[in-house]
Amino acid sequence: MEIRLLGPVEVIRDGEPVARLTGRPRTLLAVLALAAPEPVTVDAIGRRVWGADPPANLRPSVQSLVFRLRRLLGSEATIECIGSSYALRIAPGQVDASRFGQLTEAAGRLDDPGEQRDRLTAALALWRGEPFGGVDSEWLHQLQAPRLTETYLSAIERRLDLDLAAGKHEQALPELRELAAAYPLRESLWLRLLTVLAKCGRPADALTQYEELRQRLADELGTDPDEQLRALHAQLLAATQSRPLAPARTPMTPRQLPPAPGGFTGRAATLAELDRLSSAPRASGAPAIIAVHGPGGVGKTALALHWAHQAADRFPDGQLYLNLQGYGPDRPLDPDTALDLLLRGLGLSGAQIPDGRQTRAALLRSVLAGREVLVVLDNARDADQVRPLIPGSSGLVLVTSRSQLRSLAAREGAHRVPLEPFSADDAAAYLTRILAAHDVSHDTAELAELTRLCGNLPLALAIAAERLTREPAGSVRALSAELEQHPDRLALLDVGEDADGALRAVFGWSYDVLDAQPARVFRLLGLLPGPDTSLEAVSALLAVPPEETRRSLGQLVGAHLLEQPGDRYQLHDLLAEYSVRLVQELEDAAESDAAQTRLLDWYAHSALNGKVALEKSEPLLDFGRPAAGVEPMVFDTARQAVEWFTDERQGLVAAVRTAVEQGHDRAAYRLAHALWPYLMYLRALDDLFEIQCLALDAARRTGDGDAEAVTAHAVGRAYLFRSDLDRACKHLDEALRLFELLGNDHGRGSALTDLGRLYRRWGDTDASVRHHRAAIEVLEPLNDPAGVARNHANVAETFLLAGRYLEAVEAARESVELNRVAGERRAEAFALNTLATALIGSRDHDAVRIATEALELSRDLGDRWSEVCALTHLGEALDLRDDAAGARRHWQLALDVLDETGMPGSDTLNRATLTELLA
Repeated sequence: MEIRLLGPVEVIRDGEPVARLTGRPRTLLAVLALAAPEPVTVDAIGRRVWGADPPANLRPSVQSLVFRLRRLLGSEATIECIGSSYALRIAPGQVDASRFGQLTEAAGRLDDPGEQRDRLTAALALWRGEPFGGVDSEWLHQLQAPRLTETYLSAIERRLDLDLAAGKHEQALPELRELAAAYPLRESLWLRLLTVLAKCGRPADALTQYEELRQRLADELGTDPDEQLRALHAQLLAATQSRPLAPARTPMTPRQLPPAPGGFTGRAATLAELDRLSSAPRASGAPAIIAVHGPGGVGKTALALHWAHQAADRFPDGQLYLNLQGYGPDRPLDPDTALDLLLRGLGLSGAQIPDGRQTRAALLRSVLAGREVLVVLDNARDADQVRPLIPGSSGLVLVTSRSQLRSLAAREGAHRVPLEPFSADDAAAYLTRILAAHDVSHDTAELAELTRLCGNLPLALAIAAERLTREPAGSVRALSAELEQHPDRLALLDVGEDADGALRAVFGWSYDVLDAQPARVFRLLGLLPGPDTSLEAVSALLAVPPEETRRSLGQLVGAHLLEQPGDRYQLHDLLAEYSVRLVQELEDAAESDAAQTRLLDWYAHSALNGKVALEKSEPLLDFGRPAAGVEPMVFDTARQAVEWFTDERQGLVAAVRTAVEQGHDRAAYRLAHALWPYLMYLRALDDLFEIQCLALDAARRTGDGDAEAVTAHAVGRAYLFRSDLDRACKHLDEALRLFELLGNDHGRGSALTDLGRLYRRWGDTDASVRHHRAAIEVLEPLNDPAGVARNHANVAETFLLAGRYLEAVEAARESVELNRVAGERRAEAFALNTLATALIGSRDHDAVRIATEALELSRDLGDRWSEVCALTHLGEALDLRDDAAGARRHWQLALDVLDETGMPGSDTLNRATLTELLA
């Protein structure tokens, strides 16, 4: 007979539970078994069984209770009366709690790690859950259960420490995550979890987990993490800042500088100053920071790019360039997004880029440590925008801004270089070079007068030169006279901090002579979101064919009102502000709104087509037909869609914000819905989270129930990816409720699918499987084999985490077959890999055949990540057959693919795990 207290209280006799063991007899058994073979007094039994209100006739009540328990147990367990006490006469080894204590104590007396681990493993196998389940006793639950739980957790930690000492970090990680979720305030578990994450090459994840723990302790206990955790956190931060992180490609040398400006003139003294400052001695390992500041239109970007191209050879590890959009009609680039773009420019994938400004900035410092990289940060708003983007050591940062960036000089030691308008000589030389190339006659005095009237400002001089070369019959003197008589001449001469008003008249020279269509194009360009745009977007804005649009844009480029670096178009920030003002002053409000509606519709339908190319599933929202005059982009392949999304990323995200600001709520939530798969593919989680939250608010304002359900679902998924499980659950539950009210079974199935994933993250296997199976019941009648297959695969993943390999095999096989029916070959490859994992866990040699199928399909699809998984599983399956040579060969092939492609891998499969397998 065996008495079990570590979980629901029960008695096992001849392999079967003793029936009718309930109520107070069950409680008495737990009290006596916990003390066995020592006796327990009647008074103690009274307090432990009845609590604070024992019966008045306690002794006969206890006698009656003992009699009932004796009848249930039979002759195999003797309850002996010793004076005023009772004792259960049973061997201690027959009570699981006693045996648990014996095994853990024995482990502590052993020196051999293997023997220790065996004893601890045997002890932990006795644990079935919260002790004394089904028993109503405050004494047991408030005093004894916590004592046993502490012993259990200590034993787990001792066994984990033995595993970690043996280098089994990746294997320990899933268990540590589950334990930390189950015991969220036990700091010793968190200490081990953070340590393992760091050992697995994931310091950024460790920092994020620390912040989650810190917030939880503050909210629930009002305390900070203990000294050991704080010390580990400091070490992680220091390591992240000081140790280079291998980039996704080996090596990645960025060459991001835009083309150097043609015909650059003057600035000899400033260029010499940049040379001097960039070469000056600096503190060991510290980066040089140079901030070029001056008014708009003074030529800061042209100077920075001209010097950067000249100095590029001094920075063999590459050059990064980023327009921070500090000044102009669009809002400045957020430092979080800027860090994301810089890290991607250095070769990191979205999977390698953590959430949060602090960890991203630390990662940037790590990647750039010891590397001579030139970082050009153009058009900065202020020092706060720049500060997180500065490397921790080496290289040079060149910043341009209208702001003087005084605090950047005070705190970071930046060298500030003011850039004034041209000197009279440089201004004259600039105009002379251009006019001579076009045979425009001029004399020195006339040229000096014109440069004076332009305030020697390079942008104004460029437009004046364009006017003269466009109208060669005119003269420098006539143009100067026009300026002299202009009503805004005093504003023109004011070239202070805000040069927009100063340049208004000069811009008018080029704008006023435009034909009607190019003039309309220039005005409407002020409606474009983002830093640059494409021909197709402008065509949608105008509702005219691309070729006609191309001619108008070409005229604007020729008039220096538009720039065309590569295949895309962009406005100088001052010209963008001027364009916005013209829209407000000259354009009919209804036409402006119609143009913006067309543009947003083009973005939304193009993104929808991209979404369909990336994931073979029907959108949950009906987008209707595109507006008249709108020809959305179409994509034959997923690669084409990704390339378009990448080019338009900033404009697309800005379009969602613009739609919300301008009251186009339907466009906002449709565009956010269409952007989901690409932003997930990119793992641009900051943008993803922001626009989904904007979309939910927009949907609520419209009263569109379908949109509110879809966007609530999206926000829940976004919180799930941010590991904010409580908020994720709230929004996913809300989405499920709305889908049920609407009778939207497709939506219900999707929400249930994500709730299943959520509960897996929480470590609740039963709830996870229950939700996935509910999703399957909903989706099966909808003829959605891909959605059903996806849920079977998730069920398999949940069973794998729980170590229930045979059930995982069954679910994975179902997923494989359904994906074959649906023609979802990539999903089939994923399901085959999952099936191989489950078969390996259950030690089934058929894993070799399945892993081989996964490998062949992955190679046929050209899916390199799936190929890595299949090679790894095939190696493990061969190892299961004691084919060590075959296993090593396939693991080496998997490692070769990671090295060849630069893929970072996943939490559980990466270079470190493959290297460990090979070792």
